[in-house]
Amino acid sequence: MDDRVNRIKDVLEWLKASELFRSNREIAERMGYNPSMVSQVITGRSAVTQKFVRSLSSVCSRISYDWIWTGEGDMLRETPSSGAIPTERFSELDRFSFIMADMAQLMKNFSSVVGPLERRVAELERRLAEQGSTIERLQSLLDRMEKAATP
Repeated sequence: MDDRVNRIKDVLEWLKASELFRSNREIAERMGYNPSMVSQVITGRSAVTQKFVRSLSSVCSRISYDWIWTGEGDMLRETPSSGAIPTERFSELDRFSFIMADMAQLMKNFSSVVGPLERRVAELERRLAEQGSTIERLQSLLDRMEKAATP
């Protein structure tokens, strides 16, 4: 099997072992790929493209694109020395950023559901008010008709 594919597998395993992701499916979704495409790449059925490697290395700022693509250097980049974030905290921050991104997506999805529901509720409330007015008008008419019918 291609060494590049093995490096991709190593990255996927590291991302899961670091608890940044629970599955290859989550990683694929974060990359913007269909999970089956990731599976095809790691089984060798699809070629590894630079776009794919860029997407994979973008899911965590510590992952080295160059290492995946060429095998040179280390899989993980060193953390910046100025304003340094301790290495043990780095994965926590990455995890936090992924959680925040997931929350943002959930809010977006929630808004796309709630908006139409709010419009539907407003429409039903409007129709209910119209029906209430109609009932009051008919009740008033019935009362007048009953008064007119009694001697």
